[in-house]
Amino acid sequence: MRLVDFKFSTADYDMQRPLFVAVDDKPQPVVGLTKSPTDRRLVLDLDLTQAGRPLTLDAFVTRTQKLPGSWRIAVQTAIASPTTRELFGYRLVDEKIMFM
Repeated sequence: MRLVDFKFSTADYDMQRPLFVAVDDKPQPVVGLTKSPTDRRLVLDLDLTQAGRPLTLDAFVTRTQKLPGSWRIAVQTAIASPTTRELFGYRLVDEKIMFM
């Protein structure tokens, strides 16, 4: 999913909605963002212990203001052997934004 598409589609949402990623059908909180300029990706940092506080939509928009809209949103799916996969959408689940 391109950054511009996500921002445009969530412009009217409550900015306090927390961000999560569905990993093995379980919601994992997005706790940070990592820029990967070489492949123009914004990688969502997850807290697999679920102890961290998730970023809100407002924090996401603020932190990505200066990034080009063409950047892709991705997630690192494993820690032991890191592989990054692009995210292709999201849905609203119990007042949360759940990336898929």
